[in-house]
Amino acid sequence: MENKFSNIRGNTLHMALINVGHLHRRRSSRYFEKLDLSHAQPKILDFLSENDGCIQREIAVHCAREAATMTSILGIMEKSGLIERRPNPKDRRILNVFLTQKGKDIQKNIGETFSQLDKECLEGFSEEEYAQLIDYLERIYNNMNRREQEDA
Repeated sequence: MENKFSNIRGNTLHMALINVGHLHRRRSSRYFEKLDLSHAQPKILDFLSENDGCIQREIAVHCAREAATMTSILGIMEKSGLIERRPNPKDRRILNVFLTQKGKDIQKNIGETFSQLDKECLEGFSEEEYAQLIDYLERIYNNMNRREQEDA
């Protein structure tokens, strides 16, 4: 029986998502290497630009990373001068994370980079097709996330 989610080339949705994901990561890595950033750091800087002073756990949840992994990434970012971690004034066990001026400057470049990547990805798409694509991807994400929550 033929998979109803196969396209005319025989690719499954699974392979299409993997192929697009790998290529997008490779393209974005080229841009971010020029800014001396690892693949995980742009998402963190982008999140902090909207949530400066948040706690590490919030960043880990947003980026879907384990707490220990996030601690390691933030340590590297702090040594690079992109962020600063300060004890929370109400609970010294908690660290709040802030962008430094260097981090803010680089984050502006990240926004431009994401815009450029979007432009590359969506070349030849109409606004309606773009809206449909986002809708489909959100539905796929929600379906998978619901199953993930059920399995937890």
